Amino acid sequence: MSSKFNIVRAGIYGVVLLWTSICLAIAAHFQSLLFINDITRFVPFTIFVCSVSILVLFILLGCSVLRTGNPISARTELGCLGLLGTLWLALGAYLASSESENANVECFSAGETALVDVTAFSMDTYRAQYRVLEAFSLFNVILIWEFLLFLLIMAVIQDIWLTPVTSHSWFGLDPKVAELPIPVVSRSRSRGRAYETEDQTYGDDNGIDEVTLQRQIEEEMGRRDVFTFTVPKTGLRITNPS
Repeated sequence: MSSKFNIVRAGIYGVVLLWTSICLAIAAHFQSLLFINDITRFVPFTIFVCSVSILVLFILLGCSVLRTGNPISARTELGCLGLLGTLWLALGAYLASSESENANVECFSAGETALVDVTAFSMDTYRAQYRVLEAFSLFNVILIWEFLLFLLIMAVIQDIWLTPVTSHSWFGLDPKVAELPIPVVSRSRSRGRAYETEDQTYGDDNGIDEVTLQRQIEEEMGRRDVFTFTVPKTGLRITNPS
């Protein structure tokens, strides 16, 4: 049974993978249509960032479900998240500050200088896709860096640098330990009751005076045919001292 932390971790990585796939699809679409120059230089950079992100996230998620255990330690995973966060931060900053967002799109046929009207791709379509690319890049920056800072703080508090994050119990006991049965204590209670019964049968000093206790002892001895003998004290006399 997976812990809540592993479920949240897989969900965050899944959302980042979804947004990264959308950014990669838009960048690949731009790559097939736009001529690469100074204005459209963001396209190959976006493809690179998305490809690295998908590779790293698939490795992190794939190693989490290995039967032999996750070989990636918390320190390595923090380094991977730091790399992805830096790449997406650089891409988001480049897209937000670039002049490519307001660039004019002109379509030409191959080998010709005359403008061609393409209904499937226009300036409005380009700008809309560019804004989607910019928004999803910033979303990935926020999500990756927030999870990175949270994981870093928890790793510092609990000191688990060399332990995989998926095998550590972050918020309490391990679910396997929590499912152990409660120890049986009924046997010791029954013995205690037996001892109490014996104490009540033979009595103790609480509430019983010496006369009553002596009478109970005599009655018990009479019931069990116990007899007492009194041996008189005798003295020895020396008749022939020497």
